[in-house]
Amino acid sequence: MTSSIVHGRYLITRASGHETNVLEQGAIYQTDGEIEEVGTFGEVRERHPDVSIIGGDDFLVMPGLVNAHHHGKGVSPLMKGSLDDHLEYWMADSWGRKPVDMYLDTLYACMKMLRSGVTTVMFNLSPGAAADAAEDCKKALTAFADAGMRVNFSLYVESQYRIVAEDESAFLSRLPSELAARAKEVLDNEHIPDDDYIALCESLHASDHDGEFVKVMLSPANAHWCSDTLLERMRASADKLGTGLHIHLVESVYEKLIGLKLYGKSALAHLDDLGFLGPDVSLAHAVWLTGADMDLVKDRGVHVCTNPSSNLRLRTGIAPVAEMATRGLNLALGTDSTSINEDEDFLQEMRLAHRLHRNPGVNSPTLTADQIVSMATLGGAKATMFEDVGALEPGKKADLITIRLDAITEPYLDPEAPIVDALIYKARATDVDTVMIGGQVMVEGGQVASVDEERMLENLKAELSQPLSEDDKARRRTAEELKPYIHRFYEAWDPDQDKPFYVYNNAE
Repeated sequence: MTSSIVHGRYLITRASGHETNVLEQGAIYQTDGEIEEVGTFGEVRERHPDVSIIGGDDFLVMPGLVNAHHHGKGVSPLMKGSLDDHLEYWMADSWGRKPVDMYLDTLYACMKMLRSGVTTVMFNLSPGAAADAAEDCKKALTAFADAGMRVNFSLYVESQYRIVAEDESAFLSRLPSELAARAKEVLDNEHIPDDDYIALCESLHASDHDGEFVKVMLSPANAHWCSDTLLERMRASADKLGTGLHIHLVESVYEKLIGLKLYGKSALAHLDDLGFLGPDVSLAHAVWLTGADMDLVKDRGVHVCTNPSSNLRLRTGIAPVAEMATRGLNLALGTDSTSINEDEDFLQEMRLAHRLHRNPGVNSPTLTADQIVSMATLGGAKATMFEDVGALEPGKKADLITIRLDAITEPYLDPEAPIVDALIYKARATDVDTVMIGGQVMVEGGQVASVDEERMLENLKAELSQPLSEDDKARRRTAEELKPYIHRFYEAWDPDQDKPFYVYNNAE
């Protein structure tokens, strides 16, 4: 039996809605990864005088953070030579990025997330070559196991409209024949047939699903990227397995428009018609939800995972998150492997979400610091289906972090300033001292104990330093040559220049 006491001058036990429970001079007592007691340090220490102590008066203790949408990419597009752009160009640009070993890439991402206090992640694997999909899934899951993180794992799939919001054969028919042939070769290489995808997900669920540290779900990449038949099959498979569904939805305004064009209604309303929606469904991004969509999300118990850094970097818009909160949606937060400073600093992502969603007008909705902490803890726990994390209470898992208070309170903090607001205003990943997952210390003194960082970075640098293969060069050239045609396609969808997209009200 392994036990410990974790003590902080401030102990955040639960954040929900507009209220955060903060216990001064608080402590938790955990045994074998489960919290048994919460109280003042004096009370807990008196009952357990011989148990080791983590933290102290110089720390804030809070639940481990939940990154509710991530693609597991530790090696960023910039490191591979790919700059930020419109989402629609950026996705095509991904064809030309240098491939990286899935295990190393995922382990690197885990290291950065652990350092910033993330203990649980919704990992949505972007597939490469279809022939490598099963092996890539196993490598990624092995990396999470080695890092000691909780993960809700999914491999996303797409089967149509994979270049632009149009049938692929129609788009390819307008390209120069040689370019069209190269683009079709890339698409064919990455295509996972529906039967193979369902079988792979069910196999992963059977072999790697342990419920405590690993959950496996299914993931249609987007509504319009999958046929209705495939969406219905994935819903049926999720029901059979008792798992969830994670889907990108209306990330960009073009995705909103293609939904209206294809279905005569919003993509979310169409998913509801298919019986797809439910409390086991989470939406990534959801930037362009309408007011009616938000009400439908609330009615069906669907979760929204918002990604402010990614949306800014890929020019997809600012999601009406404050309005969603006002309507009572469950909100979670993710970095999408595209954090604002390339460092996966989840505390900074929390600060960005707090700063970004402050609408003008004295009666306009905004997000409080308490709501941000809730999104990053309990909201994320619900979205990732890890209901036993996200709060520090008896019966919950001992997933927590300690943050050095000097970074928040020095040289002075007014006694009337709420510590939760000070956390959101000032804390950074470099201020995280200890990360505990299931009662095990994974980060100590800011250093990740579960990863040999020096060796991992050496291996990663050696792999990235290798020259591009001829196939990789060809894919990069294909991606570059496609961009003008993609631009031409979406240019026809844009409104008049005196009515740019950014003046539109997302909530209408």
